[in-house]
Amino acid sequence: MSDDYLATGFPSVDASTCTGVYTQCLDLLDSLPYFKTYKARSDALLDPRAGQTILEVGCGLGEDARRLADLIAPHGRVIGIDRSRRLLAEAQARTSPTTGPAFLQADARALPFAQACVDRCRIDRALQHIAQPQRVIHEMARVLRPGGRLLAYDNDWGTFALSSSLCEATDILQTRWSRAFTNPWIGRDLPRYLLDAGFHDVLVEPSVSLFRDFALADRVYNLSETLARAVRDGAVSPATAEAWRAEQTLLSRTGGFLCSLTAYTVVGTR
Repeated sequence: MSDDYLATGFPSVDASTCTGVYTQCLDLLDSLPYFKTYKARSDALLDPRAGQTILEVGCGLGEDARRLADLIAPHGRVIGIDRSRRLLAEAQARTSPTTGPAFLQADARALPFAQACVDRCRIDRALQHIAQPQRVIHEMARVLRPGGRLLAYDNDWGTFALSSSLCEATDILQTRWSRAFTNPWIGRDLPRYLLDAGFHDVLVEPSVSLFRDFALADRVYNLSETLARAVRDGAVSPATAEAWRAEQTLLSRTGGFLCSLTAYTVVGTR
């Protein structure tokens, strides 16, 4: 079993002995069709314009920041912030020093920027990991210019679902994984958080990611790791765990495997 558990490890990547676990996860997600589709939609909803200043909060490896920089070239400016020095170093290594975004280590709950200094803010799957997510949204509201736009995308782990005949073991696995996140219901909470921060014209769009392959879902959602932890803690017997994995492997091979999750894209105007 690994100490690098994706549900809990992203807030402390720099303390990990294996940063590659996190960079590989982010690269994998960026390669998947569902993620490409919702990010293209988020670009349209954010409506970046040439010459604007855009802040990407929780930028990770900088893939989204680089894409946004291309959209507002040549005179726009994108700034990506993240808590992790290691992820930022990798983002910088992947970025053109002349045309790419700038990267800065910062706490999203205390942004090091003046009031009303950016035109657009974006945060993607970071709030699920950050304590006091309302503070982050209020900070993004503070740095946005009047009429500026905030786009937040995040998961609702209360909707995480796996198909299985072993209902008790599946419920334990779903619950343990979902509740390991700092804010497991953040997706459904986003609209009221934006309204509380003073945003108006708040738009909400749900989307569903669907995996039909057990091996791929396992890489994304740490299914085997979660099951192993449940066995270690005595919540699931070794025999039941073995039966569950055998069932999921068979379902994947015969077309019956299903793993789904609902997320929300929420956009507000300052």
